[in-house]
Amino acid sequence: MNAAVIGCGNIGGFYDTPSSDAILTHAHAFLDSSKTKLIACCDTNEKNLEKFRTIWGKDIYAYTSVREMLQNEKIDVVAIATNTASHYEILQEILTNTKIKHIICEKPFVSNLDEYEKIYALIEEKNPNLLINFIRCFDPSINKIKKLIEEEKLGKVLCFSSRVNKGLYHNGSHVLSLVEHLFGEITDFKAMNATIFEDDAYGSFWMHTKTPDGVLTNFHESEYSLFEMEIIFEKGVVKIHKSGFDIKTYIAKESKKVKGIKELILYKEYPNTLQYYAKNSLNFLLKKNSKEQMESHLKLSHKLLKIKEELLS
Repeated sequence: MNAAVIGCGNIGGFYDTPSSDAILTHAHAFLDSSKTKLIACCDTNEKNLEKFRTIWGKDIYAYTSVREMLQNEKIDVVAIATNTASHYEILQEILTNTKIKHIICEKPFVSNLDEYEKIYALIEEKNPNLLINFIRCFDPSINKIKKLIEEEKLGKVLCFSSRVNKGLYHNGSHVLSLVEHLFGEITDFKAMNATIFEDDAYGSFWMHTKTPDGVLTNFHESEYSLFEMEIIFEKGVVKIHKSGFDIKTYIAKESKKVKGIKELILYKEYPNTLQYYAKNSLNFLLKKNSKEQMESHLKLSHKLLKIKEELLS
């Protein structure tokens, strides 16, 4: 299948190179896959286009116009890695004027509910294979945690807490997608306190799922990337740290220091499979069973937009 990247920035092609062990960009995922061939790229910044082609191949056709690229190239699968404000027009162009069936779109999906409703109508009409790139939902180690939860290996989940920087609709959306992936649909969401900064929400938020309740705290003052979640079980704890690159399970055992007390000891450390997140996402997109996940993430994106607009109003 012929592949194209729209948006030649970090996740499009600059986080890694063809020789990197990690697969962190859409370009690298397309190059790595036996099912895809990267033939084109598009960006309004010509310097980015040249840098992209220097890294990934001078034989890749470069365009500054999405419409022109789609008209001139036969493309089967495309990754949209531009800023959120541009997603609506790009998705509209692809769904209206092409027969491209396989689409990876970086989150957040679109900017507002009006854009969402129009694109959702096109999705229902055209029936594409669309993936919103909530990367942790496609991560093998995260899915081992999901299985651990389902099988109650550490007993029932009591609660969870998470901490991220950047806005609720941006980095926070990764938490909410992971919460729904692990615990089921979020049926209630409330701001315990919230402030608005640069058109996004920050503060402390409570959520209820069909299994546990949990909290999300986010902030914008830090100069580093943060994504953490801790899941408290009856018989242990799971800690997802360092954005998800570090996942450990702790189990309660009789303390050797204090008689009659159980303490947490390291039970299992999971492989760092998130370093292949672009590959994991592409592989999931090309599976036949990706439609259910697409509907789940579309529903979540709609929920996030409603939450965002209510908080900003």
